[in-house]
Amino acid sequence: MTSEKFPLKGYSLPLTPKGQSSLVDPPPWYYGGEVIQALFRTDAKQAKEFIPPPLEMGPDPGFGIVWFVEWVSVSESNPDMAFINPERSVYPECIIMLQCSFKGEPGYFVPYIWVDNDFTLMRGFVQGFPKKLARIYMTKLSELNPKVGGRRAGAKVKGICEAHGERLVEASLVFTGPAEPSELPKLKFYLMRHYPNIENPSKPVVHEIVSSVSEIKTADIWKGDAELKFFESALDEVAGIAPVEILGGFYHSVGLTTYGGKVIHSYV
Repeated sequence: MTSEKFPLKGYSLPLTPKGQSSLVDPPPWYYGGEVIQALFRTDAKQAKEFIPPPLEMGPDPGFGIVWFVEWVSVSESNPDMAFINPERSVYPECIIMLQCSFKGEPGYFVPYIWVDNDFTLMRGFVQGFPKKLARIYMTKLSELNPKVGGRRAGAKVKGICEAHGERLVEASLVFTGPAEPSELPKLKFYLMRHYPNIENPSKPVVHEIVSSVSEIKTADIWKGDAELKFFESALDEVAGIAPVEILGGFYHSVGLTTYGGKVIHSYV
């Protein structure tokens, strides 16, 4: 964004004369990481309250997924950022997804997602992920640690998300054996972008549903028996979609490329 009349440059704030201070670079964005994935079912009536129209309930009402993942992420314009500044590129994330559909096409809406740094927080707002700051912890497997071990039957991993002095989400998995990519839920994200109007809070300047445009790859997949807990909070309503049934889980490597999104509905 630049012109003679508007000399400041950048993709996101802060805009500056050289344009190198933007918190978020333009897409494409590239991600890689290790995922703890827990599948669950919550009360369908409760889930419906979190799904904004025109999105509808999916083919399995109340079905949801929790991801704990540690990402390394860079952009097309700054492919060396993981080397230049790992703090800007490596971060953990906890995501809650609820199955939904749009015009008969199943996907997932994200009511909650937590991260631990400003760069990915802001990028989430650009995309439509409602990110909040938190502390996130994940088990690290290690083939060379005889008491922890690597990916094998009986291996145990856990993810914990806590924020504002409260534990919010906890997921664990005990590996039972290898799995095929076809066993994983197919992911397609429907997201909400929302930006308030500084003059009139009741009329946002941006309020829309977008479909994320992404490619995803997985590898080295293990399945297992999962446990999952959502906790009561004074500042989050996550307990409102607490699991009523745990459906197992997976641990796997993942690669993701996000090119942006497509607006499929505007409320404004």
